[in-house]
Amino acid sequence: MLHLIKLELKKGKLKGFMWGPLLAYAIIAGFMALLYFVDGDNPADPPFHTLEEMLQAVDLFVRATFVIYAGAFIARLIISEFRDKTMALLFAYPVSRQKLISAKLLLVLVWTFTNVLIANLLIDALFIAINSSVGHVQETFTSDLLYSQGLYVLLQAAGAAGMSLLPLVVGLRRKSVTATLVSSIFIVMVVCSNNGGFSLSSIIAVPLSLGALGILVTYLSFRNIHRVDVG
Repeated sequence: MLHLIKLELKKGKLKGFMWGPLLAYAIIAGFMALLYFVDGDNPADPPFHTLEEMLQAVDLFVRATFVIYAGAFIARLIISEFRDKTMALLFAYPVSRQKLISAKLLLVLVWTFTNVLIANLLIDALFIAINSSVGHVQETFTSDLLYSQGLYVLLQAAGAAGMSLLPLVVGLRRKSVTATLVSSIFIVMVVCSNNGGFSLSSIIAVPLSLGALGILVTYLSFRNIHRVDVG
């Protein structure tokens, strides 16, 4: 399996998805900086009342970004190969079709999970350091907050990884890159949108359930791939 993943990475067309997240981290940090510095001076209506609010806002932006980004990853890695019929050539190799597909899916899952964790870690650390100096949020960072936020991010990252597979089902039916991307945007709009300070994703059971659903429907979509004509 690891060998198949390495082969996918060596194809060259995925380099943007290996280095592109660094740009995404910078954009998310920049957007958070606008909220923190531009609105942070307004004591009547501050963007964040507590450190927990600030860190969960980071997590919300991170997950929204990488669920959509994962849709583009899936479109490049899987959907485009079915659309262009290059998957048929890949399936001609003396390797199990299930293993080939599983390697691609595992790559998406690990990529999404890892980037959500790393982005949260880096951006959280940055804004905790900024707040300790600027002090728009009048609260001290504690070990209890570190533990609760760490667990929250870990669970949300797992949910985001599984959820990122949901657009695959739509894109696969239509063999459409556009449908895959639109589906990922729709999921983010429903789950991660903030309405009056409330987001569906703040109920941890929602992203975890959608993550489990994403893995289940993906399994059902590919369980009989060895019998499917992809030519």
